[in-house]
This record gives sequence, structure tokens and C-alpha cells, in this order.
Amino acid sequence: MFHRVTIVGLGLIGGSIGLALHARKAAEQVAGYDLGKGVCDRARKIGAIDQSYSSLADAVRGAELVILATPVGAMRVLLQDIAPSLTPGAVVTDVASTKAQVITWAEEFLPSSVSFVGGHPMTGKELSGVEAADARLFHNRIYCLTPTARTRPGAVSKVCELVEVLGARVRFLEPVEHDGQVASVSHLPFLASIALVDAASHGPAWSDASLLAAGGFRDASRLAAGNPEMYRDICLTNSESITHWLDEYITSLQTLRKRVAAHDRSLGDTFADAQQTRQRWQATYDEMSE
Repeated sequence: MFHRVTIVGLGLIGGSIGLALHARKAAEQVAGYDLGKGVCDRARKIGAIDQSYSSLADAVRGAELVILATPVGAMRVLLQDIAPSLTPGAVVTDVASTKAQVITWAEEFLPSSVSFVGGHPMTGKELSGVEAADARLFHNRIYCLTPTARTRPGAVSKVCELVEVLGARVRFLEPVEHDGQVASVSHLPFLASIALVDAASHGPAWSDASLLAAGGFRDASRLAAGNPEMYRDICLTNSESITHWLDEYITSLQTLRKRVAAHDRSLGDTFADAQQTRQRWQATYDEMSE
């Protein structure tokens, strides 16, 4: 059992972690901090935290585990701000979507008496905010951990204990390896969704065409409804990997364009291959989620 856990950032992920800790009775105290007006009160009301703080320093002081559940763009300043107040021996972890840059900041700003373990739970919802928090949000989901050569084994064990409490499954990755993989399956889909909405909505007949848009457009454009600032910061902190996968995607689109323009009947074979790949992935995903 954890003695004192502090969650900084009480949105969907932070709130869900707090609920899961309470559901499993895994912490004697869960403290919370969030800059949003009334967020801490709402988090306490739903049982995500036991105590809230208006001071970040007070929130992290004395915590054996500090979980940074803020957007990646806030991490640099946040790590600097908490550094003087952390208790020696504390473990700090995060949930940001990119890892290499965050780990660089952590190694630069956190004192040597504190350990940092990069983390990224592969889960979420279309809804955001602590009101959408769910203790089972992480159940059977992959939870990436990206320790480095400088990460103390005891710190990794402590964060693995957290992942177990959440009901998730640990996957260890090198930080750069993680960023490359999520760029292809998480960050690229968002940019593809943005490009779709941008292209379709700037067409001269958009006002009429939008009336015809149905399930296909809804599903393919869903990610464009995501938090703009969050995805901006993801792009800024994972630029190299995202650029690589954008190049791959653009090459694939250009090839498809040429074949469509040439009335290439073998397009059906390409579509069938993609269909089968998608079906195999879906079956594996569903099996893992049970």
C-alpha cells in the first residue's frame, strides 16, 4: 500500500487514477492539485482525492509517489516547480503522450535524490475532465513505462505497483522507441483526421456536402475534436517521429492517388489487404480488452 500519493492534474486520467487507488484501497492518502477553478472540489466530491491543495509545493511535499497528469506542454515548468519541494526518495512519474523530451527535462530539473519513471497509459475517452473519470479506465490496457539507465530499480517497481493497482499491463520501451511507435498509431491518426476535416470543409460545396456526411466522416474525423493545445504540444515534443510517419503516410496517399487516377483495378487487392490487417488488429484489441 502507498502511504501518500499526489496527483497533479485532475482531468480524465488523473481523476481515474485517484478513483482506482481508492477502489483498490491502495493508498492511505491521495492528495490532489489542479489549477482549474473548482476542479479539486469536484475531484474530492466524486472520491478521486482525499485532500486538495492550493499550493503545488504543499501538494507534493511528503508524497512517496507523485503522478504528473497534465498535458505534455506543462511538464517542463511543472518539473522545475516541484523540484525544491519533493521529499528525498520520492518517485515521480507522468502520463504524457511523448517520453524522450519529458525524460530529458526530468533528468535536468529533478534532484538526484528523486527518481523519475516515464509513463504513458494507452487509454482514454472522448469525454474529458474529472467528471468523466472512471476507476476501470485502465483495465486490461497497455501502460507504457520508459525507464532509462539512470532510473533506480526500486522506482520502477513502485510504478509497476501503481500499474497493477490500475488493472493495466506494463509494456517496457525505450523512450525514443515509444515515441516512434505512438507517432504512427496515435499522433498520425490525429493529423490525418485534421487533414480530412480541413480538406473537406474548405471545398466550395462544404455547406451542402456536410449535410451528406454520416458515419464514415464522423468516425474518420473524430480525433479532430480533440484538445488542440494538447496535440500541438505533442507535435512540438515529438516532431522527428511524427514527421517520419507523415512522410510515410503522404507517400501512401500519393501512391493511392496515382492508382485511382489510372483506374487501377488492383486497388481492390490493396483494400482487401488493409481490411484483413484491420480485422486482425481489431480481434487482438478486443481479446486484450476482455
